[in-house]
Amino acid sequence: MEYAKSKNLTDRQRLEVKQLVEEVHEFDDSKKAPYLSNQFNFYPQMPTFFSARSAGKLVGFAMLYADGDITESVDVFMIVAPQNRRQKIGTKLWQNAYRVLREFGYQKWEFISEKSFLDRNPDFLSNLSLEADADPEYQMRLSKNEQEFMVTRADLEVRPLESKDLPTLVPIYTESFPESSANEAATYLTKGLADAANKNFVLVYDKKIVGCCSVDVSTEVEYYLYGVFVAKKYRNKGFARNLIVKVINWFPANNLQRRDCVLAVDGSNLIALHLYKSIGFKAETEVYYLYGKQ
Repeated sequence: MEYAKSKNLTDRQRLEVKQLVEEVHEFDDSKKAPYLSNQFNFYPQMPTFFSARSAGKLVGFAMLYADGDITESVDVFMIVAPQNRRQKIGTKLWQNAYRVLREFGYQKWEFISEKSFLDRNPDFLSNLSLEADADPEYQMRLSKNEQEFMVTRADLEVRPLESKDLPTLVPIYTESFPESSANEAATYLTKGLADAANKNFVLVYDKKIVGCCSVDVSTEVEYYLYGVFVAKKYRNKGFARNLIVKVINWFPANNLQRRDCVLAVDGSNLIALHLYKSIGFKAETEVYYLYGKQ
């Protein structure tokens, strides 16, 4: 078995990972895919991707999503090909990733799993002395065939984000995500804007920017919506609904194909969960974050 680590993936490596993810999804009836970029990691020089190869074929993969400093927790995504499980490949991948985390000073991390996998492996948590968060994260999908929406408000406009918008967006971002500093917000928005795999939009009302939504367009089959936020003053007034619907409709309106739309929402965020369901999104998997028992 050959193990390696890297800060970035080549196009060929990215394709290999996607093929392994599809194989694991089919076997485990899982849906969650990893974010195959280190652009949001706090330390860009930190190795992010870890691989295991048998006879040159990718059979195991792990990645670290570490967008905060060492006081924050790191998300760990890890998969092993079904036919190569119970060979300590996952253990070795985690050992390699753990050494990197400790080298950079991280003390907290959570492993990403799904209900389908945990249900099929009922002893997994106890065998590894892990616990799952009480509330799952729901990954939700809106089929491209179900995107015939009601007319949206004419006084609200969605347009692509521009660099000149960033100073206005930063305080709205920190208001929506108070755990983030202004510097972190600016970095996050700037990197997202510079990424060719993203489409970024702002919501405008009365000539003022009042919200934002980003879309990962890196796959050919779906759009992944994330970073959705609206200024506090305009919440619970239909602004978020209009933002999402207008963003989804922006693609065909600009001669781009409709695709399934996917997003994630914390199970404890009942307001957002209700909003997405009202638009037509349906939960396709329950994602759990696992942590070591205290």
